[in-house]
Amino acid sequence: MLKVRQSLLVLVLYAFSGWVGIEFAGIGEGSITLIWLPSGIGLAACIIYGKSILPAIWLGSFIANTPYLISPLNDSPILYACFFGALAATINTFIQAYFAYYLYKKYLGKANLESSRLIIDFVLKVTLLPSALNMALLITLYSIGGYTTLSTNSTVVNVLSIWLSGALADFHGYFVIVPFLLSWSSKKGALFINRKKWLYLSLFSFIVLMVSAVYYVTSTIYLLLVLGVLIALYLNMRIATAFVLATSLCFTFATAQRVGPFNLDTNWHSFVSLLIFVFSLGLSVYVIATKRYELKSAHAKLEEKVKKRTFKLNQANKKLTNMSRTDGLTGIANRRHFDYFLENEWARAIRNHSPISLLIIDIDYFKQYNDIYGHVKGDECLKLITSTAQRLVHRPSDLIARYGGEEFAVILPETTETESLAQHIRTEICSLKIPHEGSDIYDYVSVSIGCCTIFPKKGTLAKHLIELTDKALYNAKDAGRNNVKTVAIGLSSVSHK
Repeated sequence: MLKVRQSLLVLVLYAFSGWVGIEFAGIGEGSITLIWLPSGIGLAACIIYGKSILPAIWLGSFIANTPYLISPLNDSPILYACFFGALAATINTFIQAYFAYYLYKKYLGKANLESSRLIIDFVLKVTLLPSALNMALLITLYSIGGYTTLSTNSTVVNVLSIWLSGALADFHGYFVIVPFLLSWSSKKGALFINRKKWLYLSLFSFIVLMVSAVYYVTSTIYLLLVLGVLIALYLNMRIATAFVLATSLCFTFATAQRVGPFNLDTNWHSFVSLLIFVFSLGLSVYVIATKRYELKSAHAKLEEKVKKRTFKLNQANKKLTNMSRTDGLTGIANRRHFDYFLENEWARAIRNHSPISLLIIDIDYFKQYNDIYGHVKGDECLKLITSTAQRLVHRPSDLIARYGGEEFAVILPETTETESLAQHIRTEICSLKIPHEGSDIYDYVSVSIGCCTIFPKKGTLAKHLIELTDKALYNAKDAGRNNVKTVAIGLSSVSHK
């Protein structure tokens, strides 16, 4: 159903624009058509919808041209007109539309006219040859059919005149229609920027300048050039192409009615002057608009690159930060991060008047373990003890860190009951039953743990907590190791358990 609607749309546009061109865009009793809009519509339709749209183009061309080929001089005027109308429609379809589409695909690919290079390639490589070839074949066809009469005098000049006027009319249609339809059919949001205030101001200025140029002051056309540049700079490709198309149509129809700045002494002079102006205006506006689009695209790509690289840099910095505060062997926090974390929690405990607890865990006779089993086994032992302790320290606010060679520390904010956790850690490590022949107290690896809880006050230092916890650890070792000792701090006294 969608393809049917597309085909019907192209058919109506093609036939209607052909009728408009013949009826309202001709000068010199219709001998010169100033613009042939169907050429641009046919090519744009092929670019947007593909080759499947060609039957609609053929039928549109047939409908647009055939009524004007009916002549009472022929025996069967309608049949005769239909025959040559069908041949003309075939030429228009396969040369004016499909051959131009082939050149577009060859030189521009699937790209829309979004860069100045593509605009230049479109003008030079896509539009010129189909315009010239299509008109040459149509002149040949209409000469055979008797529709084009060439005088015996200056035949070559007459043929060239007819051919050039038709080719330029086709080129005119390509030049103003294709960029307009492609920009408005594009779904890329970058092609349209919503600036309604500037849009309305541009529309008002266009109407004023156009009326002035056509009916009053012809030199106002130079201000239209300025307006075109401003539109290309400050609006977008869609509005720019609409401006070029509207300017072309207004001046074309005005010239056909013998008014405006291009109503000159001869038809050819009028036609060429009009085409030069439209081409100069259009090319300038297209190039400026596409250059602006290229700059915006390059800026967007650069911003995306910067964003990606910034993300990678942040990830690398995050990884580096983690590495700088992580112990390489056990994967838990290192001494540096322990000191940083303790200072922050100590300050927070002072502000909140809350307790903070510390455990220091020491592996009993670990030097002897390394001497007997080697440092590789010693590293494995450290990893196993670390993972066991980590499983028992559940809260996200707690921190377990490697404090020294065989010592570990656990910071417990807002906690006073530390002995039960310490005893749990000690018994779990004993249950691992890691053989230790060098231990004087146990056949397996064991730990001694010192605990301390403090309600820190303003002006006190975190190292006070470390000193007291270290004293509790010394007490645990002095009591025979493989046990837990706690230092509980009251408001003004210290007691030992």
